[in-house]
Amino acid sequence: MPDQKELTEEDLKNMSTEEIAELQKQNCIFCKIVSKDIPAKILHEDSEIICILDINPASEGHILVYPKKHYMILPHIPEEMLAKLFNTVKLMSNTLLTTLQCKGTSVFVANGMAAGQKAPHVLIHVFPRREDDGLLEMPKHEISEEQASKIISTIKPYAAQLLGGKTIAQADSKTKKIKAQEEKISQEEINEEIEKEEKILERTKTHNPKSSSIEKKEDKKTEKKVPEKAVKAKGVDLNDIARLFGG
Repeated sequence: MPDQKELTEEDLKNMSTEEIAELQKQNCIFCKIVSKDIPAKILHEDSEIICILDINPASEGHILVYPKKHYMILPHIPEEMLAKLFNTVKLMSNTLLTTLQCKGTSVFVANGMAAGQKAPHVLIHVFPRREDDGLLEMPKHEISEEQASKIISTIKPYAAQLLGGKTIAQADSKTKKIKAQEEKISQEEINEEIEKEEKILERTKTHNPKSSSIEKKEDKKTEKKVPEKAVKAKGVDLNDIARLFGG
């Protein structure tokens, strides 16, 4: 790689993407903070992520959360790292809310120069908010129905492709199938329980033939009754039968 002091516009054109990234890393203030070449107020760090206080804060307690590895813009960050990064952002937001007793927090990412990105390293800003603090007041613009439809038709197909081509209708259909399957399983379980109870009742009648005889006599309303003492003497307990029906 050419020496930085001798770089010309032609040199930059001839450099590979990897060489340009390495050059950015060598001159990145935030990478130098990671390597401890530049001091900073570090709140938290692990092997992959570091959280520091911003030296030019939007409000008192303004935190910068960023990956230690040099990534220039948000789309360059792998999904696994992105998940860990935003989990750390969540924890920092909770920390500010709890310790500084602020009314809220804002999470802000400047992705690209046009968005206000000043350094070639992804930074996620987390800072406390107070009521009517005037921070991040965004101008409001009216948009016509035609403009909104045009934006949707431009963005939606690409977003669907990035998200695996799944649509809301497909997601709803999958949810309905899962619900139907759960209902089927539940009904099968109920049928199994009914079948078990019927088998228990059948076994009871088989082992106690007199109980079946007693039920038949009661159904026919015969005048001759079997004395309760006599039934118990032969080993039949009417309470056992009652329990099968929840008695």
